[in-house]
Amino acid sequence: MQVTWRFFIGEDMRWRWQQLSTDRSVVSESPASYEDYECCVAAARAQGYVFHAAQGRLVRPGNEGRFSRR
Repeated sequence: MQVTWRFFIGEDMRWRWQQLSTDRSVVSESPASYEDYECCVAAARAQGYVFHAAQGRLVRPGNEGRFSRR
């Protein structure tokens, strides 16, 4: 099953994680909350979270200068 990981600050102002299915229903969530984002991510890694970097933009011919960094 394909899942999306969500990291957020809960009502207690501490970090939590959730696994969401493709229809956005909660599959699993952190049993605890975490003071630091890094601790929350480490706990999620123990449950199978793997970081995937965002892909770069696809530049089409003719648009090379349009997305250049300034």
